[in-house]
Amino acid sequence: MLVVAALATDAFAQKDGSQKPLSKADIQFREKQFDFSDIVQGDKVSRKFSFRNAGTEPLMILNVQTTCGCTATDWPKQPIAPGDSSSLMVTLNSAKKVGRINKIVTIYTNGMRPEERLKITGNVLLPGTQNSANPAPAGTESNKE
Repeated sequence: MLVVAALATDAFAQKDGSQKPLSKADIQFREKQFDFSDIVQGDKVSRKFSFRNAGTEPLMILNVQTTCGCTATDWPKQPIAPGDSSSLMVTLNSAKKVGRINKIVTIYTNGMRPEERLKITGNVLLPGTQNSANPAPAGTESNKE
């Protein structure tokens, strides 16, 4: 029982923001949210979130979590040197979705702020209901960036 209590205490300490950084790495995103606007149900749309390590030690992304299985991510697995830039790709599969979406992506790092959050939003329309006054330009893909 003592081990369980110790693990629970550690978990609460991390959630309340009192966790100490593992290094002096510092992830800084150019943008932390993106609105896909209107997308058609079934489309897979992606957004690249660029960031840089503004710290003085190598930055590692330890894990990335999404709020549902409809959102996937791809991130660098190698350390990002101080001053270097990289990106994280977020892809939303709008199958079986209708209406307004609001998804959070949580990034866990070894840095001064061990948790960062990105937000993607959009409006999923049923096929055939998109605004005919604003048709998609010829040659565009369903992936928006």
